[in-house]
Amino acid sequence: MTFFKSKLLIAAGALMGLAINPGADLSKSGQARAEFPTKPIKVYVGFKPGGRTDTVARLVAKYVQENNLLSQPMIIVNKPGAAAANAARDVLGAKPDGHSILHWHHQLLITNAMGVNKIHPQDFTSLGFLGGGSPVWTVRADSGLNSLADLVNKLKAEPESLLEAIGIGTIPHLMGVQLAAAAGFKTRYIGSGGGADRLAKLLGKNADIALFSASEYLRFKPQGVKALVFFGPNRIASLPDVPTTTELGYDAVWANPNWWLGPKNMDKEAAAKLSSVLKQAISSKEMIDYFNSKALDPYWTDGEPAMEQSLKVLDKLKVIVKEQNLGK
Repeated sequence: MTFFKSKLLIAAGALMGLAINPGADLSKSGQARAEFPTKPIKVYVGFKPGGRTDTVARLVAKYVQENNLLSQPMIIVNKPGAAAANAARDVLGAKPDGHSILHWHHQLLITNAMGVNKIHPQDFTSLGFLGGGSPVWTVRADSGLNSLADLVNKLKAEPESLLEAIGIGTIPHLMGVQLAAAAGFKTRYIGSGGGADRLAKLLGKNADIALFSASEYLRFKPQGVKALVFFGPNRIASLPDVPTTTELGYDAVWANPNWWLGPKNMDKEAAAKLSSVLKQAISSKEMIDYFNSKALDPYWTDGEPAMEQSLKVLDKLKVIVKEQNLGK
């Protein structure tokens, strides 16, 4: 047999082998898919630099790189606007290969329930919750209201006698409505902007009730603010004496997790790897210490249960929005 003919027979045999076993491992020939990630991972944040969502994303990216958890860096891409929908749309339109992901929170649920946009949680692949933060309901320290029971009793005896500082359709509004429905009382509203504006109205006696993030409350407390109840699922170390709504028997929880998301039908291996890396990050002493210092709750929830929990919250929000005629 000539050398040329033997080469042809070898090549034909190789092709026949592939035809018989099309799933054969080609890694030895260098034709296997490269291991994820093959380039920097863009982490989209729908807000300007400096807020909680941005800061947590940057801390995670820093931890991942310093500990060599991925072969490529995470690059934070800030794209504010349209209640974070601009960033979300960029991720939804990206290849589902894991190189473009989103760090958001449950504002996604509020905008969907309100009809602000049509972006739905199930448009994404859920990677998981990386900790979160919950708000507190507060009054003035000199109000004479020393517990949530005091406030509920007063409002039941004198309906709508207390003014609540809110922005229509915001977390303070929706959480107040949820608690009021669960406890059976009614307040009146005074329009308000962010935390600083709510504080001014509360201390200026233009409002009787205001909702703040736990970290805001710790800053405002020395000025004469008292927390009556915490909306998180469990008490946190920085607020050991503030009971939760659940403890007091009310179904009104707002955990507002740091939700990591990818495009729909994302590559399963990439999703699993990212989830594993994110879980390692939030389990680290550095991240736990940071979360505790900011009155945030450090925990991890896997992608699928995170989606299930979020859909339940969305259903509740839709009921509230319908009852309050808030939707578009």
